[in-house]
Amino acid sequence: MRLRPSSWLHRVPFRPYVSRTADAVRRQIGRIDNAEVRKARGLARASRAGRIDGLYMGDSATSFVAGHDTDRRPLFEMIADEISPEVRLTTVHGGSYTPPLYDAFLRLLDPAHMPRVIILPLCARVRTTPWVEHPTYGHKNAIEFLRHVDPAARLRQIRRGFPRPTGEDFADFYQLPHPTWAGDWTIGDYVNRLKGARQDDDWVRLLYAYHHGGVVTPGPALDAVTALGERLRSLNTAVVVYETPIPVEKGAEMHGPEFRDLAECNLELLGAALRKGYGPIEVVRTGLEFTTAEFIDWRDGSEHLNQRGRLHLAERVGAALRTALDPRVHGGIRG
Repeated sequence: MRLRPSSWLHRVPFRPYVSRTADAVRRQIGRIDNAEVRKARGLARASRAGRIDGLYMGDSATSFVAGHDTDRRPLFEMIADEISPEVRLTTVHGGSYTPPLYDAFLRLLDPAHMPRVIILPLCARVRTTPWVEHPTYGHKNAIEFLRHVDPAARLRQIRRGFPRPTGEDFADFYQLPHPTWAGDWTIGDYVNRLKGARQDDDWVRLLYAYHHGGVVTPGPALDAVTALGERLRSLNTAVVVYETPIPVEKGAEMHGPEFRDLAECNLELLGAALRKGYGPIEVVRTGLEFTTAEFIDWRDGSEHLNQRGRLHLAERVGAALRTALDPRVHGGIRG
């Protein structure tokens, strides 16, 4: 079962009214059946039917392609093409998907039909305050609901909608501290300065500070990575973990070598937290090896890759996958 990116992803920038309509429809559906809960239900259905050979839980970089790419395959298709066509790759992904959400998804796998391999990224940005605490993209409601669902529950019981975050929710969110190179600011300080379509050098420099200048600190953010490691270990299947690439080349150009130092430190902390829960495991070190030319648009500060970057990442992840799926390797890539 492979999910294909919807074609509207590439049309929206040129037809804003389509974007507004699609957003309104998603909000209405989300009040009845939240998107992450809906994906969890689909995952449970596929698992119980024994249809999952490989499970890829991705983030937003999993599906994005550049408008000028001649190779239109999203990352998950490229990775699937790196392994045997006999291995069906089920993909569950979305914006700001994080270890707590991955853990909640994994709870619903049928013990009688475990995947042969599970693939997932470690993304440093979504373990910092603006994404952990975001009223929408923190996915807290879905995570809390899925954590308490009986894994053997009827599929129709894996259904829940949530109200939209209130103005008070966002007001509280904007007051949270988020110190970076820009200063000891709150999240609201960045949001107010980054509003609008301005994209001169100062604007981009501030965006990079907001996106990548946060420090991953001991506490709930890292504890969630450790809990995910424990969950993965308990499933007794092969696991491939890679680092979501960071636009570190451009970041260091704007903020100096401290940008790379912080990115490396954050990734090391994530890897250590995963190993604390899982035990010895090799993390594919892809976080710092991508150049500016491999991202869709360095100005947006995201981790989204163009076809050159996606091919690079798919090759690295694919090599680890082939090892994990090699029956001669005891326990896949476990240490």
